[in-house]
Amino acid sequence: MLKLLQLLPKTCSPFTTRALYAGAVDGGLLRHAFRTDDANKDDLPLLDDSISAATALWKKEELLSRLKNLLNCTHEQSEKLYKANRKALRVFAARLLTDNIELLRANGIDDKFIYENPRVLSTPTDDLAKKLKLLRELPAVEDCKMLTPFLKASLKAIDRMVAVAKHETIPGGNRINYLSERTGTEVPVVIKFVATNIRVYRIALDKFIANLDICLAHLEPAHVVRHLSVLAYATSSIRERLQALKNSPLETIKPWMVRVPDIALGKSFEAVIEKGRQPVFKDSVTGTWFETYVLKRMESLLGCTEETSRAIYDKCKGSVHLVDNIEFLLEKGVVAEVIIQHAPMLTAKREDLHQKVATLETLQCLRNLNDVVPLCVLKAYQLKKIVNNLNNEQLGPVNTNRIYYFADSTGFKPGEVTEQFARRTFMFRIPKDSFLANLKLFLEHMNREDILADLWAFKYSPGIVAERIARAKEVRGKKLMPWMVRCPDVVLEKSLQLTKESGALLGENETIVEYFCKRLGFDREVANSIFIKAPSVRNVRITKVKKVIDYLLDELDYTPNDIALNPRILMHSLQTTKKRMAQLKEIGCRPKSLIIVCKSQRQYDLFVKEWIDAKERKTKVQQYG
Repeated sequence: MLKLLQLLPKTCSPFTTRALYAGAVDGGLLRHAFRTDDANKDDLPLLDDSISAATALWKKEELLSRLKNLLNCTHEQSEKLYKANRKALRVFAARLLTDNIELLRANGIDDKFIYENPRVLSTPTDDLAKKLKLLRELPAVEDCKMLTPFLKASLKAIDRMVAVAKHETIPGGNRINYLSERTGTEVPVVIKFVATNIRVYRIALDKFIANLDICLAHLEPAHVVRHLSVLAYATSSIRERLQALKNSPLETIKPWMVRVPDIALGKSFEAVIEKGRQPVFKDSVTGTWFETYVLKRMESLLGCTEETSRAIYDKCKGSVHLVDNIEFLLEKGVVAEVIIQHAPMLTAKREDLHQKVATLETLQCLRNLNDVVPLCVLKAYQLKKIVNNLNNEQLGPVNTNRIYYFADSTGFKPGEVTEQFARRTFMFRIPKDSFLANLKLFLEHMNREDILADLWAFKYSPGIVAERIARAKEVRGKKLMPWMVRCPDVVLEKSLQLTKESGALLGENETIVEYFCKRLGFDREVANSIFIKAPSVRNVRITKVKKVIDYLLDELDYTPNDIALNPRILMHSLQTTKKRMAQLKEIGCRPKSLIIVCKSQRQYDLFVKEWIDAKERKTKVQQYG
């Protein structure tokens, strides 16, 4: 405090200093003065009822209510608008948001733009109005609403853009239309990228056209539109770089290659152009491999097709460690098929992958690294903990752990089991006794494919598993599934009840094909042809099929042939079928074919409309004929 008094001018008294210090503690005099004038523009109170508080915000609930009433938006959308403009609400009155929304809507801008770009509402209303006015002055624009992406740019940048556009002569009327015509890209798409590269209008017109001509002669038009900043470089530099890239082994040239420093490309292509040696396709500045080299190198290392290498590259999102990791795994004896199948593990850093493989090699009962390498998709600390648990667990013979025990018991390859266990790491945490008991129960009553596909059932105690299996076996016999162990009791009861009804309907040995033959009076060949025409009918519950057939034959007097011609009717909801049939009956229509009842709602409504129109035309002809 003493130092503060010494620094103040002599005209400032200690009392003034005390007032200044108190104002600073209370939120700052400057902020207080700034907020007070603006606060009178809105009737919303602040959260702490103190305008002088530097961190005070307007009452959230009332502001959200205003936004919701104004935009008719959901609570999530109004929350998004509030959070995006939270900083602005510390400086401006809450009315800023509502005024800006009304201004945007008055200018024909959709609410969708507001939801996608909520930060636009933080612009002072006067500045936002000036931006809209300037954008309307941009020459050769058919619809000003297409220019809304420019509202995210600064007022100064928009003013400069419009001023330049007014005083230059270019085919299409402005640079946006010119780019659209030259690249064959739709105007809204061009606007989107020009708005993010608005400095395009700072390039001289002659240079802009010349650079665009050069780029389009060597690059894809779509790539040029997405990287308009390339046009700002010197024409001679662009021409020289593109010529060097053209003479390189690269199959595809992209604009970013024009923008990187010479040091990033010089060393790589110098060996090819001058000495004819294989270059190192790695950016020495960014450490990033060139895409074409990575793809070709993967094809060579893995012996795969171009499509496979592209799929791996896309799956790993162009990781810079792809080539290094593949070379390392191959050195460790991992086969190419396993690497291709478990490509996501290649995204790890080289050091991390080294650590993971080293951890797997400490597995005491390891038979082959290919058996457990799918675990490399896990984090290094997770993998280390799993390996420690497996090494500390005594399970059967010496050369066995949970993975090998499961694989040997079910007949699956260890790699297939490891892949599923990597996705369900709780399989390593289940107590050993529960794991062994549940596996024995499942193998006695279920198919091995179903067991591996649904490992969640292992999380339940053996007592519950045995009880559920016993209940289900009484009704379903041998057709048991793991989901019956883990589903809610109500779901199991419902499933068993439906199974009982289906069993009572079909009998002990009767199949759905035999039921069709008996119910519709067809031979087995005709029934099979029905299922070939509509294979999904096999998956429909037989009790539902019976109700639909009863309704069509007994209540509507359709024939079995009508059902055979349109078996899709058996897959549709009986409630919907009855509703549509009742509506058709009201308008005097009995369709000869059941196909119209199976159509989508739009097609069905169109049919009903055309039927009513035709009926009205016929009535008029009879009246005046």
